[in-house]
Amino acid sequence: MKNPFRIIPALALSIFFSACASLEKGTPQEVVIASFPTEASVYIDGKATGITPLTVSLPRKVSHEIRLEKEGFNPAVKYFTPVPNERSENFVRFGLSQDLGYYHDLEPAVMEAKMKSNLVPNSTGADPFERMAQQALEADQQLEAGEITPLEHKYIIEQIITFFE
Repeated sequence: MKNPFRIIPALALSIFFSACASLEKGTPQEVVIASFPTEASVYIDGKATGITPLTVSLPRKVSHEIRLEKEGFNPAVKYFTPVPNERSENFVRFGLSQDLGYYHDLEPAVMEAKMKSNLVPNSTGADPFERMAQQALEADQQLEAGEITPLEHKYIIEQIITFFE
């Protein structure tokens, strides 16, 4: 018969090491990650995490790089950094609260990225009107092929027109 008390040391070690991780990086804070267009791949500190829109919990005592990628659009990158919050101004502070990072919040708490289409050029070229028409036609072809949604098409056309204005 197995000894049921052998599990307890392993469980205690697991709890101990997770507590040490919280002390080192801080307690988690929820952050919201949104993009337009939606369904962009989310990479947090280089690791694939999910698809936008997404709400995740990140340790609040360390900085994080959030990178969004979607085919046909330039990547968007934002850095979430710990900044002192209103609790850090208290005259009396508690050691455990400080160790767990309760006197810091990640800023920004929300990432709203408007990703730029790859169809928007970097320069107007020799004939801006012709270049604008070519880019718009490429967007139309992507819409007809079902590669982008009508809403994404509208967004891309608006970006192209704004660029050439």
